[in-house]
Amino acid sequence: RRYIEGDLVWVAIPTRQIGENSIAGKLQPHYQGPCRLIKQLTPSTFTVLRINDNVQLGATNTDRLKPYFEPIINNRNTTAIENDQTTNERQRTTTNNNNEVIDDDLN
Repeated sequence: RRYIEGDLVWVAIPTRQIGENSIAGKLQPHYQGPCRLIKQLTPSTFTVLRINDNVQLGATNTDRLKPYFEPIINNRNTTAIENDQTTNERQRTTTNNNNEVIDDDLN
């Protein structure tokens, strides 16, 4: 994967070890972000800025980066009222968050 300055990324959090034992638990976050790539230092190293608190994370190798994608904002429930041409009955079609269609007769 190639990155350019300005890309949004997740940055891997290194696990700390004492001897052979890892300190980080399996439920701890593995990535921090979103972060913005500020400046390219070498072909595989960037200066990284964490967006939520404007902390510079310093020089970071691209092996520790994962692309960040903006979430798609979607209405949780959308309702449309349709007219049935064959029976002249109105019907409400509701789509829930899982894109399942629920039909309710309005009569």
